[in-house]
Amino acid sequence: MSNYEPNWSYNWNGIRTEIKDSIQVAELRGITSGVGGMGVSTKSEVDRRRWIMRNATESELLKLTEYPNGTVKAIAYEGLLRKREFADRTELTLRAIQDTTYMVDYQSGCIGWNREIGEYLVQDVLMIDDQIPPFPPEMQTEFGLTEIDKEKILSEYKKRP
Repeated sequence: MSNYEPNWSYNWNGIRTEIKDSIQVAELRGITSGVGGMGVSTKSEVDRRRWIMRNATESELLKLTEYPNGTVKAIAYEGLLRKREFADRTELTLRAIQDTTYMVDYQSGCIGWNREIGEYLVQDVLMIDDQIPPFPPEMQTEFGLTEIDKEKILSEYKKRP
């Protein structure tokens, strides 16, 4: 019997050691809203994710969208969406919606669940899902998507089962 993990054979070429080290920790921790069970802060996990997104280059993040783990993929997609100079946000988000092989381990408060990468990006990063109540404006980030871009993304997003 073998317990082979696909990440064991991932090609890290082009990814700096400090990014790799942080990714390997983040992979085990999942993505959190910032509040863990019993109201315990998960700020260190949020800070680690932000550090990766801020410090990884565009090419490193693009390569990490191919990593065999949903949490790592979600961090990479989110990092690209948050890079000011990254232009293909709509196409990237459409690709993420189709990227359903691996799920994101997500935790908010006492509840943790698996989510699709596209669901995480549309609902929690871009905050454009019109099927849930809108977030207050002070919580939203402007990603430079046009209304047509948002409609295109939501149309594809709603095709999911």
